[in-house]
Formats: sequence, structure tokens, C-alpha cells
Amino acid sequence: MKVVGGRVVRKPCYALAEVCERWGVSELDVANFVAANELTLAVVVAGLGVEKGSIEDVDERDWFHIPEERCQLSGAADLHQYQAWAALMNGSETISSFKAEPGRYISIDARGEEPGTIVVSRERLVVTHAERLRFEAAQDEIAAPTDGPVRALTTVAAARGAPTKYDWDEFQCELTVTVQIEGFPESQAVRVRRMLDWFAARNQYPDPSTVKKKVALLWRRYHEALARMPA
Repeated sequence: MKVVGGRVVRKPCYALAEVCERWGVSELDVANFVAANELTLAVVVAGLGVEKGSIEDVDERDWFHIPEERCQLSGAADLHQYQAWAALMNGSETISSFKAEPGRYISIDARGEEPGTIVVSRERLVVTHAERLRFEAAQDEIAAPTDGPVRALTTVAAARGAPTKYDWDEFQCELTVTVQIEGFPESQAVRVRRMLDWFAARNQYPDPSTVKKKVALLWRRYHEALARMPA
């Protein structure tokens, strides 16, 4: 933590009222950013028992958790989009899990036969330092001025339709080649994680559900073709 002249200038996380004042927005604005999946909120916990593990797909609509470790969670824990939005709009929300990396889960330890839960009130919502920097960088990029030819090119591009953020043609090539070389895995989840890692190596983080849909399309077509083959 950096201290300048006796004043703390960097904190691990920031209260909701603090970021609202910093950004010049209302709590409703924050809720709208959360609903648009442009901002992730968190809650601070200390010594909270949790279970961590991976998620294995059974099919497109069913999955199960594979526990890997139990530990105590301390610090700012990211909330799922729907959890943060509900806490903002309703004043509080009872949660049983936290946001995790794609293909992973973090759930609160069960209490006997009942699932483990905590109540997250609006007052407990925070923005982590890393998320604050990421969000502000995104806003700065939107606000960056353009002049002359650059502005003209931007206007033409907008008229023709903005380019896609991710190169899905390259994604499809990578998916096809890796399946051809490595073969089909036992589950779609394995291939989804493989392709999310491929994006991450390029410092790109698309919506996992989009990747899952594209993998599922190839998966389904492949098995439909197998079913049509003579025995």
C-alpha cells in the first residue's frame, strides 16, 4: 500500500459511494453498468469457508461440480452479475457462491444439510482496485479524441458496421485444427476451456457462453455425422 505525505493513495477496494463520487455517477448508473456486464462488483469477506473446483458439462443444459479444495477465503470476492445487480436494486441479496474463472466455481461451505450462504447488503458492495483501473481504462478508451482522417475513417467504419471484437474465423480454424490433431475430448467443457485458454494467451476474454455455443455447434454436427454413418 502506497502512502504519500501520510495519506493512503491506493486501497485494495473502494466503497460504492466512493466510486460513485469519483466517477460522477449514481448508484442506478452503477447498476446499469453491472447489468450490461461492463462492471464487476465484489464483497469483502474474512475467513469464510469455501469449496473450489471445476465444472464439468454433461450436455448443453446440465453440468456438475468437481470439488478440488476447501479453504478459507479472505479479501474482496467478485460477485456474479445477477447477485450484484440484485443487491443494488433490492438493498441486499443472499448468495451461496462467488464469481470464478470460466469452467471453475467457488461455493460457500454448506452448513449441515443446508447450503452455505451469506447476506450481501448494498453497503458492503465494493469495487476492487484492479477492476477500478480496468473500468476507467475502458472509459478513457471510449472518450479518446479522434481528429482529421482518423475521425473520417471511424465514421465510415461505423456506417459499414463496427468490426467484431474477436476474430471468430481464426477461432474456428484453431478449433477445427486442434480437434483434427487432438481428437474430440470426453466432454465439451474440456474443449471450451481449451479455447478460452487460447483466447487468454492473446489477452482476449470473450463471453464464455459464446465460446460454449460455438464449440457446441461443432460438437453436435460431428456426432450427428457419426450417427449417420453405417454401422
